[in-house]
Amino acid sequence: MLLIVGEAIVVYQRDVGPAGADTPYAGPWPSGAPAIAAYVAARLGVPTAFVGGVGRDAHGQVMRDGLGAAGVDLGHLVEVADAPTATARITYRGEGHREFDFAVAGTAATRVTEADLGDLPERAAWLHMSGSALIFGEPLAATALAALRRAHRAGARVSVDPNVRPESTNARALLDVLPLAHVLLPTEGELEALGADVDALVAGGATVCTTRGPAGALVRDGTGTTAVPAVPVEPVDTDGAGDSFAAGFIAASLAGADPRTAARAGVAVAAQAIRVTGPMTVVPSLPALR
Repeated sequence: MLLIVGEAIVVYQRDVGPAGADTPYAGPWPSGAPAIAAYVAARLGVPTAFVGGVGRDAHGQVMRDGLGAAGVDLGHLVEVADAPTATARITYRGEGHREFDFAVAGTAATRVTEADLGDLPERAAWLHMSGSALIFGEPLAATALAALRRAHRAGARVSVDPNVRPESTNARALLDVLPLAHVLLPTEGELEALGADVDALVAGGATVCTTRGPAGALVRDGTGTTAVPAVPVEPVDTDGAGDSFAAGFIAASLAGADPRTAARAGVAVAAQAIRVTGPMTVVPSLPALR
């Protein structure tokens, strides 16, 4: 079982272009980096438990419907009676530039406690954490970190997508747990910006798989460094591309792939995800693993 703990956010998107056209928002779509990874992994056939908070409202139902359609175990989705589901509005301004307007503080997304984990960390074969789970507030941040530490102690494989800005108040907490990860999935330059010692992480046994957008990915471990080319596609919506890559990498790894083959799978899954509109709408498939 794959365990993911983090924020559940319902998003609205619009593309105003460089000229700033008065374009209406489209949506709502279920989203949040951890939720996207859970959705894609479940679509790829990985038994997946997602622990996140939603309100008893229409946006909460959007999140339930999205995760449920993928086959994610909804039994651990925390329903909060007195707080709304988190939302965000994303504005695209051309050339890959995005602006986010989050409404997450004080919402159900942040109200996930360690008690909501039950014994999932001890039962998980793999735990994946997005650093974004650390930036929206407590108790969610502490819960995500506790899940990671408990799963690691119990022998689970651990992957971490840093996904947090260096100036975040929880960047230090993220740095502290990076050495526990078997797989790190940063974007280019992200670990260095956080002040992480990449050489030390690799020497400690971690595989660092760096995503590079249209340039593909770079896999580095104790055996060397390998470049994995991107799959050429015309992107429609790049929201959640990195999370989809992570899900593809995890699904392939659980199927027995080595890190380089897993990275190729991640690149292929991400290419499928960016060809459709909406962060949790793709119905992906793994490429043949060799």
